[in-house]
Amino acid sequence: MLNIVRGASISYLGWMKPVFHPDMDTVEPAAVFAALADPIRLGIVVALADGTEVEARCGSFNGLASPSLLTYHFTKLREAGVTRVRVEGTSRLISLRREEFDLRFPGLLDSVITTARRDANLPRIPCVQAVEDGLPT
Repeated sequence: MLNIVRGASISYLGWMKPVFHPDMDTVEPAAVFAALADPIRLGIVVALADGTEVEARCGSFNGLASPSLLTYHFTKLREAGVTRVRVEGTSRLISLRREEFDLRFPGLLDSVITTARRDANLPRIPCVQAVEDGLPT
């Protein structure tokens, strides 16, 4: 039976696990290459690099895969040191750790993104693809 308590406020801060971000000095090149080897994760990175906003809501990427699969991919990118996740209420905002990443692996991220942009088979967010094709969104 569902037990409803009226007037009680729920605080997620007390029991939510903090989001883990590895120290860039401990990030291994093999982990980075493994994270960037997946087409969906590469599509996420390119979309973040091409976006007008510094951060994007995780739900912005639903055109690439299902929410549960995206959660898996966001985790892999974060654990490899490629992205940062910031929790804002019930939302998660994702961004590239570009400055930190470039200090650890100079030029790598730019090279991967430039090459990925030329790949016609790379999964893309539908509205971003429409803009690239000159279609209305």
